[in-house]
Amino acid sequence: MTDQPLDQIAFYIGRAYYTYVGWLENLLAQRGLDGHLRPGMGPILCALYREDNLSIKQIATQTQLSLSTLTGMLKRMERAGLVKRRRDVRDGRVVRVRLTRLAESLESEVFQIAKHINEEFVKGLGEKEVAASRRLLVRLIDIMRSQSKAAPYGNHSLLALGRSP
Repeated sequence: MTDQPLDQIAFYIGRAYYTYVGWLENLLAQRGLDGHLRPGMGPILCALYREDNLSIKQIATQTQLSLSTLTGMLKRMERAGLVKRRRDVRDGRVVRVRLTRLAESLESEVFQIAKHINEEFVKGLGEKEVAASRRLLVRLIDIMRSQSKAAPYGNHSLLALGRSP
């Protein structure tokens, strides 16, 4: 383990995240989709492409996004004309999310971009490395989630800041 903050895993996770977001933003711009789609929307769209009219809780479960992250993203998606949120007619406590015609028209593009990104990862890493990376990322996500629940200052873990607790 290193004492140099820029060599710590937390900083590499941040760099990987921002590099991925930049790559995705470029892909969306190249395809002329940046006026509709933003990074972070893909998992939500894919869940709704699989089954439309899901509750927010169902989407959170399928995408493994926190409710606060999901709520913010759904607001942006609604402003972009991709989804509509409505109270469930049978249970007013439940909010359901439906795709709009615009989102439906983008389904093929969303899947093409997801396929392209995955192919690039597999090509650059190889299948065994992808599987090992997936396992490691799941483990790191679990660690960060457990730390954010235990953090004394809300959802901001000291690990995310590159400091030891």
